[in-house]
Amino acid sequence: MVNFAQMLKAIEPVLLDREDGHWYQTKFDKIYPSISTVLSATASEEKKNGILQWRENEPAHEYITAQAQHIGTQSHKIIEDYLNNITSYEKYDLLPIAHFNNLRPFLEKISDIICVEQRMYSDRLKVAGTSDLIAKYNGELSIIDYKTKRKPQIDDYMYEYYLQTTCYAQMFYEVTGQRINQVVILVSSEKNTRQEFIKSCDDYVEPINKRIEKFHLNNSL
Repeated sequence: MVNFAQMLKAIEPVLLDREDGHWYQTKFDKIYPSISTVLSATASEEKKNGILQWRENEPAHEYITAQAQHIGTQSHKIIEDYLNNITSYEKYDLLPIAHFNNLRPFLEKISDIICVEQRMYSDRLKVAGTSDLIAKYNGELSIIDYKTKRKPQIDDYMYEYYLQTTCYAQMFYEVTGQRINQVVILVSSEKNTRQEFIKSCDDYVEPINKRIEKFHLNNSL
């Protein structure tokens, strides 16, 4: 049986410490932006202005952002521990534990795990990133991502995540030759809601490739 995890680990890129977003260096010394950096740089003016206005109108925006990142990081780590059969959570804060417990019914649908927190890249797209999880979800091989939010989400809010995870699917195929047709975003909110967004990669390949092309064009001038 083909060991996809071994194939990915063999060419895993290194995350670089830079101030202009997340960038990765491959073992062949190529340096690529993360897909999150690409999406941030190519976001619509409406979205960029919305973020700017929020920062201007929210005096505690730095604290809120830092807390959200801390909660998200801990929640991801708890889920990673759970998937690795580690069930001791004393070192984690209460809110990340609550998010984990909230998502647990969805986590029960995961099987045949290939890799967790896997760094990947694409020479074709000249982009890199780290996938939360590659495994089967409801029996279908999927790119799976988890999100912690303050409020419940609607489908439109998830669009950038669909693009991001579809990009991971393309990276995976480039390395392994195995197609992944499904992306799954699992969302827990502080309102005690859990949401499951499942999409086909086919709907997002063209738009994410256009965003990547736009990024490279803008940064080659």
